[in-house]
Amino acid sequence: MRNTMLMLIVTLVISGIAVVHVRHQHRLTFIALKDAQQQRDHLNIEWRQLLLEESTWSMHHLVEKNAREKLGMTTPSPNHVSVLSRGLR
Repeated sequence: MRNTMLMLIVTLVISGIAVVHVRHQHRLTFIALKDAQQQRDHLNIEWRQLLLEESTWSMHHLVEKNAREKLGMTTPSPNHVSVLSRGLR
């Protein structure tokens, strides 16, 4: 009877320690999940901002304006334009 009681107490203590350990691991995992979700949300916002910026900079008039102002590019005159045709096989 005494051995049985001792065995039950040891089992109860081990079980209690296991429960505490599992709950602690759960909390750590939950915190990591929340951090990952926050990082995902931040990256999604950044991605949307980059797409918006890309669409803004790819507008034709802005590309042409930057080419003229920053790079000094101009539209070629008609005598400087050559049209190449590809022969069909």
